Amino acid sequence: MILNTHQTSNNPEVAILALHGWSGDEDSMVPVAKTMRINDAAWYIPRAPYASSSGNGYTWFSGSDEEGWKYKKSFSLLNNLMSKIRDDGFSNDSIYLVGFSMGASLALEFALRVKYQIGGIIPIAGFIKDEVRLKSDATKASMTTPILILHGEKDDIVHPESGQKTYDFLSEQGYCVKLITFRGGHKIPFSAGEAINTFISEQINFASNQTSD
Repeated sequence: MILNTHQTSNNPEVAILALHGWSGDEDSMVPVAKTMRINDAAWYIPRAPYASSSGNGYTWFSGSDEEGWKYKKSFSLLNNLMSKIRDDGFSNDSIYLVGFSMGASLALEFALRVKYQIGGIIPIAGFIKDEVRLKSDATKASMTTPILILHGEKDDIVHPESGQKTYDFLSEQGYCVKLITFRGGHKIPFSAGEAINTFISEQINFASNQTSD
């Protein structure tokens, strides 16, 4: 596993597993981690396991709509990385999965299939590849994982309708999901940091209140 890391404090309270987009690598999300300034976070930024068909960078899904898509190596990588993050001292509910574009798709595909709740899923400019299959494979435990969808109103790569469609699908399945759109295209805006900070703080406060009750 090829992995980059970044910490915003000496005693991080949350772990963020960040998944780059198509043709990215383990360096792609480092500037994002640095500019977002998520409070007390340890970032884990892996390289996708498949070589991109463009000849540059890497991808989480290998194949095509016609041939079918392979992602077994990606799921294996994420399972191993989740184990490492837990070994580093983070509980499942303090781990957040952030993904951009294809990485956002993988974040949803993976986190809704695991048999435990995590802190949250944050797909940015993402989509669901196969709603029927995901609906069949999603676990009961994942139903309690909160989801924050971020999508650019002028995204011409993954159109904003994909963000709305993802939100509608997850809402219909009973997930606690929120959609925030921003003025911009296929990118991660600076404002995403504020939205993610707020989202994580809300989950931490909710968990704290549940414990005190």
